[in-house]
Amino acid sequence: MTPQPGKSPHAAAVRPMPPAMPLVLAARGQEVVLASVLGGRGLQHRLAELGLTPGVKFRVLASGRPGPFIILLKGARLLLGHGMVQRISVHPV
Repeated sequence: MTPQPGKSPHAAAVRPMPPAMPLVLAARGQEVVLASVLGGRGLQHRLAELGLTPGVKFRVLASGRPGPFIILLKGARLLLGHGMVQRISVHPV
């Protein structure tokens, strides 16, 4: 089988990512992948220091309704402020 011009022979094996959503909408227990941070350099730098960079996978432990927003990232529990979770976009896994 010869590939068509402009198409990869492996393109059918790649599953497209679901659309991104704000982290605040993720359900408790849901696993997500960080898509982007919609904030200034300060917020992006702070989240990167915590290990939250685009492409990283983590699980939502508590959705912050009511109470704190807690995620599990590489074995560590992180508490995130409500302002932060509204600026973080994720893809469901």
